[in-house]
Amino acid sequence: MSMRLLVGLLALLGCSGPPRQPESAVVPADPEPIAVTQWTETTELFMEYPPLQAGEGSRFAIHLTNLKSFQPLSEGRVAVHLDYSNGLVETFSVDGPSQPGIFGINVTPPLPGEPTMTVRVQSSALNDFHVLGPVSVHGGSEGPEDLHLAPPANPADGVITFLKEQQWALDFGTQLVGLRSMQESMLFPATVEPRSGGRVVVTAPVSGRLLPTVQLPTLGSKVSQEEELGAIVPMWASPNDRSSLQLSLEEAKVAVESARRERERVERLLAVGAIPARRLHEAKALEAIEMARENAAKKRMAYYEATRRDDPHIESQSAFSIRSHLAGVVSSLLVTDGAHVEEGDTVLEVTATDFVHVSGAVPESQAAILRKMLSAEVQLPGSEVFVPVESLVSTARVVDPGSRTLKATYLVDNRRWQMAIGHSTFLRLFTASSVEAPIVPLSALVEDGGRTLLYVQTGGESFNARQVTPGNQQGGEVQITQGLRPGERVVTRGAYLLRLASMTSQVPAHGHVH
Repeated sequence: MSMRLLVGLLALLGCSGPPRQPESAVVPADPEPIAVTQWTETTELFMEYPPLQAGEGSRFAIHLTNLKSFQPLSEGRVAVHLDYSNGLVETFSVDGPSQPGIFGINVTPPLPGEPTMTVRVQSSALNDFHVLGPVSVHGGSEGPEDLHLAPPANPADGVITFLKEQQWALDFGTQLVGLRSMQESMLFPATVEPRSGGRVVVTAPVSGRLLPTVQLPTLGSKVSQEEELGAIVPMWASPNDRSSLQLSLEEAKVAVESARRERERVERLLAVGAIPARRLHEAKALEAIEMARENAAKKRMAYYEATRRDDPHIESQSAFSIRSHLAGVVSSLLVTDGAHVEEGDTVLEVTATDFVHVSGAVPESQAAILRKMLSAEVQLPGSEVFVPVESLVSTARVVDPGSRTLKATYLVDNRRWQMAIGHSTFLRLFTASSVEAPIVPLSALVEDGGRTLLYVQTGGESFNARQVTPGNQQGGEVQITQGLRPGERVVTRGAYLLRLASMTSQVPAHGHVH
C-alpha cells in the first residue's frame, strides 16, 4: 500500500473535512522509474531514474560493478552527459559514491527532446564509458499521466529480483555466453589403480623378531624410498655375527689361494710329463669351487653391512632393517610390532600414488568410442575438479564377462590431486568429432527436481530461470544444446542463491540510497 493511499484512508476516517474532489481531479500515482542495464568489458551499469522533464531535477541512482571482481566500485567520479546534437552538452557529475557501488546524481535537462545519454566512469582502477543512446526529455507542460511507460515487470511473471546490495555481499558473478566448438565426449565410471611397477611387497630379510622400539608404519601412511620401516632381531640357529662372517670370508680366501697354488704346481708337473692330465682337471675344479665359496662369503658380508643396524637397546646384538625400495603409501600391513617372522615373509605392501592408472569401464554397446578416442580427462566425483591424463596405457580387447564392459586405462599425474587407490571416479573420453554450441561453466548449472536450470540476467537486478539441456563437457565447461543463446549473460557464481530467491514469493525490500 502506497503512502499516498494510506494518507487518503486516514483522511476518510476523520470526523469532518473538506468536501471530496471530483474523480477527474484525483492526482495520479508517481510513474515507475526507468531502469537501464548495460555491460562493457570492464563494468556493469545498472541505473534507475524517473522520467525526464525539461527544467525539473531528476535523481539518478547509478549502480556500478567491477566485472573483474564483481564488487561495487568504491571510489571515483561518475558523470552523466546529455548531448542534444546541436552543440549543447550538459554534464552532471558526482565525485564519489553515497555508499559503495551507488552514485547518486541530480540531473536537470535544460530542454525537451531526445538527447544522447552517456555515463562516464573514472577511478584509480578504471576508465569506462556507457553510451546509452537517445532518451526522451518531456516538456514541462506534460504531466506524469501523459508519459507512456512500459509496465513494470511483475515478479509473478517469472522474474527473480536479486538486489545489487545482495549480489555485492555474496559470492556472485556472471558471464557472457559464447559460442565455441567442443569435442564430443562420453562419461564412464572409472577406478583408480596402481600404475605398472607401482606396488612393492616388503619381505623380512632374515628370520627373527620385530624390534618393538622401531614401530611399523600404520596403514595408509606415507613412506619414502629406502626409509627404515622396521627392524628385525635375527634368531640364528648358530652364531652368525660379523665376526663369524669375517672368519668365513678369510677362510674362503685362504682356500682359494691354496687351490691356486696347487693348480700351478700341477701345471708344472704336467708340463714335464710327471703326472697325467686328469690331475690338472681336478686341480682346476677345486680352485673354481673355492672361488665360488669366497664369492658367496663376500655377498653375505655385503648384505650384512647393507642391512645391519646397531641399536643400543639390544646390547651387542644386531638388528636388520626393513626398507621399501618404492616411495608411496602403506596399502597392506600383515604383521604387528614384536611379532616373529620368517625370512621371506611379507611384512607390508607399499603402493606408489604419485602416478596412478585410471581405468574406465566402457559398456560393450559403446565400444566403438574406443576406436576413435582422441584424449581424456578424469572428473572427480562431488567436485568441479577435472584432472588431465598423461597418456593412454591400454585398451582392453576382452569383454569382462561379469560387467560386460571393456577397459580404457590412462596414466594420471596424482602428485597434486591425491586420488586414493581404489577411488571410484569418472573418465570422460573425447573423440575427434566436434560440435559448436553455447558454452557455460559447470558452476552455472543447478539441478532442480530432475531438471537442469541456469539463470539468465535480464537486468541489473532481474533474472529468469531457464531450463536447459547440457551437452558435451570439457575442463569445467559444458555446452548447452537447448535453452540458451549466445550473447546472453548467465549467473556463474551464486546460481544456488538465485534458486533460493526464486522459492520465495516475497519481493525483497529495495535498499538503494537515491
